[in-house]
Amino acid sequence: MTVLTQHNIKIQNGKIILYPMTEEDWKILLKWNSDPEVLYYSEGDNVTAYTLEQVQRIYCGISQNAFCFIIEVDGEHVGECWLQRMNLKRILEKYPRLDCRRIDLMIGFRIWIL
Repeated sequence: MTVLTQHNIKIQNGKIILYPMTEEDWKILLKWNSDPEVLYYSEGDNVTAYTLEQVQRIYCGISQNAFCFIIEVDGEHVGECWLQRMNLKRILEKYPRLDCRRIDLMIGFRIWIL
């Protein structure tokens, strides 16, 4: 199996922190990726849960070509994202000498109202 490629980029703006995803994050990634409601908004209505093996395969694969992050707000894990190379031709043609990236994002945090 491919391993999770690591990086040391940390992005912070106020209370929001994007820190590098590591092998220690499987538990939180599995929680979000096995929640049908979270997956509905990130994958559509045809995926209701991923197994740990599927989650590891997904993120290990993505990390080979992208910078993967866990998103934290006020010390609480709220989602994940990755910065991957831009793949839209019109953007690449407009900025040919820049390292253009796009972000894919999943918010997994839920606010429970009682």
